[in-house]
Amino acid sequence: MPLALAAGSWYGRGMCRRASAGISIARATLLGVAQGLTEFLPVSSSAHLLLLGRWVRFRRHSLDFDVVVHLGCLGALAAHCGRDWAALARGGWLWARGVAAPGAGALAILMIACIPAAAAGVLLERPARGRFRRPAQVSILTAAMGLALIAADCVKGDGARLGWRHGVAVGLAQALALLPGVSRSGITITAGVLWGLSLPAAVEFSFLVAGPILAGAALWGLRDLPRRGIPREDRLPFAAGIVASGVTAYLAIAWMLRYVVAGHLAPFGLYRLAFAALLWRATRDPDRGRESPPPARM
Repeated sequence: MPLALAAGSWYGRGMCRRASAGISIARATLLGVAQGLTEFLPVSSSAHLLLLGRWVRFRRHSLDFDVVVHLGCLGALAAHCGRDWAALARGGWLWARGVAAPGAGALAILMIACIPAAAAGVLLERPARGRFRRPAQVSILTAAMGLALIAADCVKGDGARLGWRHGVAVGLAQALALLPGVSRSGITITAGVLWGLSLPAAVEFSFLVAGPILAGAALWGLRDLPRRGIPREDRLPFAAGIVASGVTAYLAIAWMLRYVVAGHLAPFGLYRLAFAALLWRATRDPDRGRESPPPARM
């Protein structure tokens, strides 16, 4: 329950209402595309959705839609990592039966990496929601994480074998992703590289750790949906958002896995610095109206 509670709280943040989404198919598709493209790249989906909301002038939609659209991202992740998750689960099952299995150790490391995020979600979700949800803070955290990515690019870790220290480091870093603008993928990849993993290994582990987080969020966030149901007018927009996020997330993951073979983190860091400046200016513009909290995130 703690993991699901923590992950689910990331998408709630107290700024969406559980009611009819009142969202068009086109808008749902746009949100799904934005979510899918930014969920697994180290660029912060919350910051991008915040700026998108300012530009197209929509601010509120249902919490159900926020959570449901992540099902597409989870499906895309399963398409890429499903075999790895199955191997880890098989190793854990064999270990529980007293049979030595190589996947058992990796499964334990994966579970360790999830614990800090769960604890942070339970203990710090309310303070984070109250103090760090403003666009100014999101801009600052987006820029700070950009600098961290640039610093990690200078380290050039070359290890490919996961150890307990990697699970602890990535887990502690992942807890900070509770703050909008940090980026779960960005901070877990950075932590992995800084603690000695090669960039490809850090990206792969970041994607593996994302699975339990997204699954926990979906289970917790939609726990009441079978009782309430989805309003008929929202069914097509919800479906469009899921498909859009799933397709774009799949493409983003595939590109990222190819890019990191010979790529660098610095371009993402520089992009975040430029984007943070754009977000700061857009959200401070009085013509854009009153500051609104960032969209729900992972």
